[in-house]
Amino acid sequence: MAVKGVFASDQNIVGTRVGDFASSLLQVNPTGSAPMLALTSGMQSRPATDTIVNWFEEVKLTGRTKVSSVNGNGDGVLFTLADASSYVAGTVLLVEATGEVLLVTSVSGNTVTVVRSIGGTTATTITTSHYTQRIGNGHAEGSLMPQAVVNLGDVRFNVTQIFRNAWSITGTAKAIRYHTGSQVAKNRADCGFFHAEDIERALIWGVKHIGVMDGQPFRLMDGLLAQSTNHGGTVSAQSTNTKWSDLLTHFESVFAVNIKGKPNERITFCGNSVVTVINRIAALNSELELSQGATEFGLNVTTLIMPYGRVSLMTHPLMNENALWSKAMYTWHPGGIQTRYLRSTNIEAYDKNGTRIAGVDADQGVYTTELSIQQMAAQTSGIYTGIDTAAAEA
Repeated sequence: MAVKGVFASDQNIVGTRVGDFASSLLQVNPTGSAPMLALTSGMQSRPATDTIVNWFEEVKLTGRTKVSSVNGNGDGVLFTLADASSYVAGTVLLVEATGEVLLVTSVSGNTVTVVRSIGGTTATTITTSHYTQRIGNGHAEGSLMPQAVVNLGDVRFNVTQIFRNAWSITGTAKAIRYHTGSQVAKNRADCGFFHAEDIERALIWGVKHIGVMDGQPFRLMDGLLAQSTNHGGTVSAQSTNTKWSDLLTHFESVFAVNIKGKPNERITFCGNSVVTVINRIAALNSELELSQGATEFGLNVTTLIMPYGRVSLMTHPLMNENALWSKAMYTWHPGGIQTRYLRSTNIEAYDKNGTRIAGVDADQGVYTTELSIQQMAAQTSGIYTGIDTAAAEA
Protein backbone atom coordinates (compact mmCIF):
# COMPACT_ATOMS: atom_id res chain seq x y z
CA MET A 1 0.00 0.00 0.00
CA ALA A 2 1.32 3.43 -0.89
CA VAL A 3 0.65 6.41 1.36
CA LYS A 4 0.70 9.85 -0.22
CA GLY A 5 1.56 13.05 1.61
CA VAL A 6 3.04 13.38 5.07
CA PHE A 7 3.38 10.06 6.91
CA ALA A 8 1.27 10.38 10.07
CA SER A 9 1.17 8.34 13.25
CA ASP A 10 -2.02 6.48 12.24
CA GLN A 11 -0.64 5.25 8.91
CA ASN A 12 1.67 2.56 10.16
CA ILE A 13 1.08 -1.12 9.48
CA VAL A 14 -0.77 -2.71 12.39
CA GLY A 15 1.72 -4.51 14.58
CA THR A 16 4.76 -2.34 13.88
CA ARG A 17 4.39 -0.17 16.99
CA VAL A 18 6.07 -1.46 20.12
CA GLY A 19 3.25 -2.83 22.32
CA ASP A 20 1.14 -4.07 19.42
CA PHE A 21 0.38 -7.80 19.19
CA ALA A 22 2.05 -8.37 15.87
CA SER A 23 5.66 -7.32 15.52
CA SER A 24 6.96 -7.86 12.01
CA LEU A 25 7.03 -6.09 8.68
CA LEU A 26 7.47 -7.89 5.41
CA GLN A 27 7.84 -5.77 2.33
CA VAL A 28 8.21 -7.69 -0.90
CA ASN A 29 10.16 -5.87 -3.60
CA PRO A 30 11.67 -7.22 -6.82
CA THR A 31 15.37 -7.80 -6.28
CA GLY A 32 17.39 -5.23 -8.16
CA SER A 33 14.53 -3.33 -9.75
CA ALA A 34 16.83 -0.75 -11.39
CA PRO A 35 19.40 -2.90 -13.21
CA MET A 36 19.85 -0.58 -16.18
CA LEU A 37 20.53 2.34 -13.85
CA ALA A 38 23.00 0.13 -11.98
CA LEU A 39 24.69 -1.02 -15.16
CA THR A 40 25.11 2.56 -16.41
CA SER A 41 27.56 3.11 -13.56
CA GLY A 42 29.97 0.93 -15.50
CA MET A 43 29.21 2.53 -18.86
CA GLN A 44 30.24 5.84 -20.34
CA SER A 45 28.96 9.01 -18.70
CA ARG A 46 29.48 12.67 -19.54
CA PRO A 47 28.14 15.79 -17.89
CA ALA A 48 25.36 17.61 -19.72
CA THR A 49 25.75 21.35 -20.12
CA ASP A 50 22.23 22.11 -21.32
CA THR A 51 18.74 20.69 -21.13
CA ILE A 52 19.12 19.52 -24.74
CA VAL A 53 21.76 16.84 -25.30
CA ASN A 54 23.16 16.58 -28.83
CA TRP A 55 25.50 14.07 -30.38
CA PHE A 56 26.75 13.45 -33.90
CA GLU A 57 26.50 9.98 -35.36
CA GLU A 58 27.89 8.49 -38.55
CA VAL A 59 26.77 5.24 -40.12
CA LYS A 60 29.29 3.29 -42.19
CA LEU A 61 28.66 3.79 -45.90
CA THR A 62 27.49 0.49 -47.30
CA GLY A 63 28.76 -0.74 -50.64
CA ARG A 64 25.53 -2.58 -51.40
CA THR A 65 22.46 -1.01 -52.97
CA LYS A 66 19.37 -2.10 -54.91
CA VAL A 67 18.69 -1.39 -58.58
CA SER A 68 15.63 0.88 -58.88
CA SER A 69 15.37 1.15 -62.67
CA VAL A 70 17.31 0.20 -65.82
CA ASN A 71 17.50 2.10 -69.11
CA GLY A 72 18.91 -0.38 -71.61
CA ASN A 73 21.36 -3.24 -71.19
CA GLY A 74 24.46 -2.37 -73.20
CA ASP A 75 27.58 -0.30 -72.53
CA GLY A 76 26.70 3.23 -71.45
CA VAL A 77 23.51 1.94 -69.84
CA LEU A 78 21.98 4.11 -67.13
CA PHE A 79 21.08 2.48 -63.85
CA THR A 80 19.12 4.22 -61.11
CA LEU A 81 20.13 2.86 -57.73
CA ALA A 82 18.47 3.18 -54.36
CA ASP A 83 21.56 5.01 -53.06
CA ALA A 84 24.55 5.91 -55.21
CA SER A 85 25.83 8.63 -52.88
CA SER A 86 29.14 6.82 -52.26
CA TYR A 87 29.77 5.96 -55.93
CA VAL A 88 32.04 8.05 -58.21
CA ALA A 89 33.54 7.51 -61.64
CA GLY A 90 35.98 4.61 -61.35
CA THR A 91 33.90 2.62 -58.86
CA VAL A 92 33.83 -1.09 -59.65
CA LEU A 93 30.51 -2.86 -59.01
CA LEU A 94 29.48 -6.49 -58.83
CA VAL A 95 25.96 -7.57 -59.76
CA GLU A 96 25.38 -10.04 -56.96
CA ALA A 97 22.91 -12.36 -58.65
CA THR A 98 24.76 -12.73 -61.96
CA GLY A 99 28.43 -12.19 -61.12
CA GLU A 100 28.86 -9.53 -63.79
CA VAL A 101 31.34 -6.76 -63.02
CA LEU A 102 30.58 -3.15 -64.01
CA LEU A 103 32.75 -0.03 -64.18
CA VAL A 104 31.09 3.27 -63.30
CA THR A 105 32.00 6.05 -65.75
CA SER A 106 29.78 8.83 -64.40
CA VAL A 107 27.32 9.50 -61.58
CA SER A 108 24.43 11.98 -61.44
CA GLY A 109 22.40 11.78 -58.24
CA ASN A 110 21.43 8.13 -57.91
CA THR A 111 21.85 7.44 -61.63
CA VAL A 112 25.10 5.81 -62.78
CA THR A 113 26.50 5.15 -66.27
CA VAL A 114 28.51 1.94 -66.55
CA VAL A 115 30.69 -0.15 -68.84
CA ARG A 116 29.59 -3.76 -68.75
CA SER A 117 31.30 -7.18 -68.87
CA ILE A 118 34.45 -6.00 -67.12
CA GLY A 119 37.09 -8.73 -66.79
CA GLY A 120 35.31 -10.98 -69.26
CA THR A 121 32.27 -11.43 -67.05
CA THR A 122 29.04 -12.24 -68.87
CA ALA A 123 26.51 -9.47 -69.45
CA THR A 124 23.14 -10.66 -68.25
CA THR A 125 19.88 -8.73 -68.15
CA ILE A 126 19.78 -6.61 -65.00
CA THR A 127 16.40 -6.08 -63.33
CA THR A 128 15.03 -4.16 -60.36
CA SER A 129 15.30 -7.31 -58.25
CA HIS A 130 19.10 -7.15 -58.41
CA TYR A 131 21.61 -5.63 -56.00
CA THR A 132 24.98 -4.15 -56.83
CA GLN A 133 27.97 -4.40 -54.50
CA ARG A 134 30.98 -2.09 -54.58
CA ILE A 135 34.17 -4.15 -54.90
CA GLY A 136 36.72 -1.34 -55.16
CA ASN A 137 37.75 1.33 -57.66
CA GLY A 138 40.13 1.58 -60.59
CA HIS A 139 41.73 4.49 -62.47
CA ALA A 140 43.99 4.91 -65.49
CA GLU A 141 47.61 6.00 -65.36
CA GLY A 142 47.95 9.76 -65.14
CA SER A 143 44.27 10.13 -64.26
CA LEU A 144 42.87 13.26 -62.68
CA MET A 145 41.94 13.29 -59.02
CA PRO A 146 38.58 11.53 -58.54
CA GLN A 147 35.59 13.23 -57.00
CA ALA A 148 35.81 13.32 -53.21
CA VAL A 149 33.25 11.52 -51.08
CA VAL A 150 32.44 12.52 -47.52
CA ASN A 151 30.32 10.64 -45.03
CA LEU A 152 27.82 13.08 -43.55
CA GLY A 153 26.32 11.80 -40.32
CA ASP A 154 23.16 12.76 -38.51
CA VAL A 155 22.64 14.91 -35.46
CA ARG A 156 20.69 13.16 -32.72
CA PHE A 157 19.26 14.82 -29.65
CA ASN A 158 17.54 14.02 -26.41
CA VAL A 159 16.44 16.16 -23.48
CA THR A 160 17.14 16.03 -19.77
CA GLN A 161 14.35 14.90 -17.48
CA ILE A 162 13.90 16.03 -13.89
CA PHE A 163 13.11 13.26 -11.42
CA ARG A 164 11.88 14.18 -7.93
CA ASN A 165 10.67 11.91 -5.12
CA ALA A 166 9.82 13.13 -1.63
CA TRP A 167 9.59 11.61 1.84
CA SER A 168 7.87 13.03 4.91
CA ILE A 169 6.94 11.94 8.43
CA THR A 170 5.19 13.87 11.21
CA GLY A 171 6.95 14.68 14.46
CA THR A 172 4.53 12.39 16.31
CA ALA A 173 5.18 9.43 14.01
CA LYS A 174 8.90 10.04 14.40
CA ALA A 175 8.65 9.96 18.21
CA ILE A 176 6.80 6.63 18.35
CA ARG A 177 8.98 3.55 18.74
CA TYR A 178 8.55 0.80 16.15
CA HIS A 179 9.79 -2.78 16.14
CA THR A 180 10.87 -2.20 12.55
CA GLY A 181 13.22 0.60 13.56
CA SER A 182 13.33 4.27 12.63
CA GLN A 183 10.47 5.31 10.38
CA VAL A 184 12.53 8.30 9.29
CA ALA A 185 15.22 5.99 7.97
CA LYS A 186 12.67 3.69 6.38
CA ASN A 187 10.82 6.52 4.64
CA ARG A 188 14.07 7.92 3.31
CA ALA A 189 15.11 4.46 2.07
CA ASP A 190 11.73 3.95 0.40
CA CYS A 191 12.08 7.32 -1.29
CA GLY A 192 15.49 6.38 -2.67
CA PHE A 193 14.04 3.11 -3.94
CA PHE A 194 11.16 4.88 -5.70
CA HIS A 195 13.55 7.46 -7.14
CA ALA A 196 15.85 4.83 -8.66
CA GLU A 197 12.91 2.87 -10.04
CA ASP A 198 11.34 5.93 -11.67
CA ILE A 199 14.65 6.72 -13.39
CA GLU A 200 14.92 3.08 -14.48
CA ARG A 201 11.48 3.14 -16.10
CA ALA A 202 12.30 6.31 -18.03
CA LEU A 203 15.71 5.00 -19.15
CA ILE A 204 13.95 2.11 -20.87
CA TRP A 205 10.39 3.15 -21.72
CA GLY A 206 10.57 6.96 -21.75
CA VAL A 207 9.18 8.97 -24.69
CA LYS A 208 10.47 12.42 -25.57
CA HIS A 209 8.17 15.38 -24.88
CA ILE A 210 8.87 19.09 -24.57
CA GLY A 211 6.15 21.29 -23.11
CA VAL A 212 5.06 23.51 -20.24
CA MET A 213 3.77 22.55 -16.80
CA ASP A 214 2.58 25.13 -14.27
CA GLY A 215 4.02 27.83 -16.49
CA GLN A 216 7.51 26.30 -16.42
CA PRO A 217 9.49 24.26 -18.99
CA PHE A 218 8.72 20.55 -18.79
CA ARG A 219 10.69 17.77 -20.48
CA LEU A 220 10.52 13.99 -20.81
CA MET A 221 13.39 12.10 -22.42
CA ASP A 222 13.43 9.34 -25.01
CA GLY A 223 14.33 6.05 -23.39
CA LEU A 224 16.40 3.34 -25.02
CA LEU A 225 13.39 1.63 -26.59
CA ALA A 226 12.30 4.79 -28.40
CA GLN A 227 15.83 5.45 -29.63
CA SER A 228 16.21 1.88 -30.88
CA THR A 229 12.89 2.02 -32.70
CA ASN A 230 13.44 5.45 -34.26
CA HIS A 231 17.06 5.03 -35.34
CA GLY A 232 17.44 1.66 -37.01
CA GLY A 233 17.38 -1.02 -34.32
CA THR A 234 16.29 -4.51 -35.36
CA VAL A 235 12.60 -4.90 -34.49
CA SER A 236 11.06 -8.38 -34.54
CA ALA A 237 7.77 -9.81 -33.31
CA GLN A 238 6.49 -13.33 -32.89
CA SER A 239 3.79 -14.24 -35.37
CA THR A 240 2.43 -17.67 -34.41
CA ASN A 241 5.38 -19.07 -32.48
CA THR A 242 9.12 -18.62 -31.98
CA LYS A 243 11.68 -21.09 -33.31
CA TRP A 244 15.44 -21.28 -32.92
CA SER A 245 15.83 -20.05 -36.50
CA ASP A 246 13.76 -16.96 -35.64
CA LEU A 247 16.16 -16.09 -32.84
CA LEU A 248 19.13 -16.68 -35.14
CA THR A 249 17.69 -14.33 -37.75
CA HIS A 250 17.03 -11.64 -35.16
CA PHE A 251 20.45 -11.78 -33.52
CA GLU A 252 22.25 -12.08 -36.87
CA SER A 253 20.89 -8.63 -37.70
CA VAL A 254 21.69 -7.26 -34.24
CA PHE A 255 25.31 -8.44 -34.41
CA ALA A 256 25.78 -7.50 -38.08
CA VAL A 257 27.22 -4.10 -37.14
CA ASN A 258 29.42 -2.99 -34.28
CA ILE A 259 30.72 0.24 -32.80
CA LYS A 260 34.25 1.07 -33.92
CA GLY A 261 36.76 0.26 -31.21
CA LYS A 262 34.23 -1.56 -29.00
CA PRO A 263 33.83 -5.29 -28.30
CA ASN A 264 30.93 -6.78 -30.25
CA GLU A 265 28.95 -7.62 -27.13
CA ARG A 266 25.34 -7.12 -26.05
CA ILE A 267 23.23 -6.94 -22.91
CA THR A 268 19.69 -8.29 -23.14
CA PHE A 269 16.82 -7.70 -20.72
CA CYS A 270 13.75 -9.89 -20.89
CA GLY A 271 10.74 -11.09 -18.96
CA ASN A 272 10.14 -14.54 -17.51
CA SER A 273 8.03 -15.60 -20.49
CA VAL A 274 11.02 -15.17 -22.81
CA VAL A 275 13.32 -17.31 -20.68
CA THR A 276 10.63 -20.02 -20.46
CA VAL A 277 10.11 -20.04 -24.23
CA ILE A 278 13.83 -20.14 -25.03
CA ASN A 279 14.38 -23.04 -22.63
CA ARG A 280 11.41 -24.80 -24.26
CA ILE A 281 12.97 -24.22 -27.71
CA ALA A 282 16.18 -25.84 -26.50
CA ALA A 283 14.25 -28.86 -25.24
CA LEU A 284 12.24 -29.21 -28.46
CA ASN A 285 15.41 -29.18 -30.52
CA SER A 286 17.15 -31.64 -28.16
CA GLU A 287 19.99 -29.19 -27.70
CA LEU A 288 21.36 -27.52 -24.62
CA GLU A 289 21.47 -23.92 -25.80
CA LEU A 290 21.24 -22.30 -22.40
CA SER A 291 23.47 -22.37 -19.37
CA GLN A 292 22.47 -20.86 -16.07
CA GLY A 293 24.79 -18.08 -15.04
CA ALA A 294 25.60 -16.18 -11.92
CA THR A 295 23.53 -13.44 -10.41
CA GLU A 296 24.61 -9.95 -11.41
CA PHE A 297 23.05 -6.80 -9.99
CA GLY A 298 20.36 -8.96 -8.40
CA LEU A 299 19.38 -10.49 -11.73
CA ASN A 300 19.23 -14.08 -12.90
CA VAL A 301 21.55 -14.36 -15.90
CA THR A 302 21.19 -17.02 -18.58
CA THR A 303 23.70 -17.34 -21.38
CA LEU A 304 22.32 -17.93 -24.86
CA ILE A 305 25.02 -19.40 -27.11
CA MET A 306 24.70 -17.99 -30.64
CA PRO A 307 26.92 -18.46 -33.72
CA TYR A 308 27.72 -14.74 -33.47
CA GLY A 309 28.68 -14.80 -29.80
CA ARG A 310 27.16 -15.14 -26.37
CA VAL A 311 24.06 -13.26 -25.34
CA SER A 312 23.42 -12.77 -21.64
CA LEU A 313 19.68 -12.84 -21.00
CA MET A 314 18.97 -11.00 -17.76
CA THR A 315 15.47 -11.17 -16.35
CA HIS A 316 14.34 -7.66 -15.51
CA PRO A 317 11.92 -7.58 -12.56
CA LEU A 318 9.96 -4.61 -13.93
CA MET A 319 9.34 -6.46 -17.18
CA ASN A 320 7.31 -9.02 -15.26
CA GLU A 321 4.82 -6.39 -14.11
CA ASN A 322 2.61 -6.89 -17.16
CA ALA A 323 2.05 -9.55 -19.80
CA LEU A 324 3.36 -7.52 -22.74
CA TRP A 325 6.71 -6.67 -21.17
CA SER A 326 7.12 -10.23 -19.90
CA LYS A 327 7.06 -11.43 -23.51
CA ALA A 328 9.63 -8.89 -24.70
CA MET A 329 13.39 -8.99 -25.15
CA TYR A 330 15.48 -5.79 -25.39
CA THR A 331 19.08 -5.95 -26.58
CA TRP A 332 21.58 -3.08 -26.39
CA HIS A 333 25.28 -2.51 -26.99
CA PRO A 334 26.81 -1.31 -23.68
CA GLY A 335 29.47 0.60 -25.60
CA GLY A 336 26.80 2.74 -27.24
CA ILE A 337 24.96 3.83 -24.09
CA GLN A 338 25.97 7.01 -22.33
CA THR A 339 24.27 8.78 -19.43
CA ARG A 340 24.29 12.57 -19.42
CA TYR A 341 23.78 14.13 -15.99
CA LEU A 342 22.90 17.81 -15.83
CA ARG A 343 22.41 17.45 -12.07
CA SER A 344 23.59 14.42 -10.13
CA THR A 345 21.28 13.07 -7.44
CA ASN A 346 20.86 15.63 -4.69
CA ILE A 347 19.17 14.92 -1.36
CA GLU A 348 17.57 17.80 0.51
CA ALA A 349 16.58 16.81 4.04
CA TYR A 350 14.72 18.84 6.63
CA ASP A 351 14.87 16.49 9.55
CA LYS A 352 16.16 18.46 12.49
CA ASN A 353 14.54 20.93 14.86
CA GLY A 354 14.95 24.41 13.50
CA THR A 355 15.48 23.31 9.89
CA ARG A 356 11.91 22.35 9.05
CA ILE A 357 10.05 24.02 6.22
CA ALA A 358 7.85 26.92 7.37
CA GLY A 359 7.52 25.44 10.84
CA VAL A 360 5.76 22.27 9.62
CA ASP A 361 5.73 19.62 12.34
CA ALA A 362 7.32 17.01 10.10
CA ASP A 363 10.65 15.68 8.95
CA GLN A 364 10.80 15.62 5.19
CA GLY A 365 13.10 15.68 2.21
CA VAL A 366 13.37 15.18 -1.52
CA TYR A 367 15.61 13.35 -3.97
CA THR A 368 16.26 15.27 -7.22
CA THR A 369 18.12 14.09 -10.32
CA GLU A 370 18.25 15.59 -13.81
CA LEU A 371 19.69 13.47 -16.57
CA SER A 372 19.31 12.17 -20.10
CA ILE A 373 20.48 9.07 -21.92
CA GLN A 374 21.87 8.69 -25.40
CA GLN A 375 22.14 5.54 -27.44
CA MET A 376 24.77 5.74 -30.14
CA ALA A 377 24.68 3.33 -33.09
CA ALA A 378 21.12 2.19 -32.44
CA GLN A 379 21.57 -0.25 -35.34
CA THR A 380 23.41 -2.48 -32.86
CA SER A 381 20.26 -2.87 -30.74
CA GLY A 382 17.26 -5.15 -31.04
CA ILE A 383 13.67 -5.42 -29.85
CA TYR A 384 11.77 -8.71 -29.96
CA THR A 385 8.17 -8.76 -28.70
CA GLY A 386 5.33 -11.21 -28.17
CA ILE A 387 7.54 -14.22 -27.32
CA ASP A 388 5.14 -16.67 -25.62
CA THR A 389 5.08 -19.89 -27.68
CA ALA A 390 7.98 -22.20 -28.54
CA ALA A 391 8.15 -24.40 -31.62
CA ALA A 392 10.55 -26.95 -33.02
CA GLU A 393 12.17 -26.51 -36.42
CA ALA A 394 10.07 -27.95 -39.26
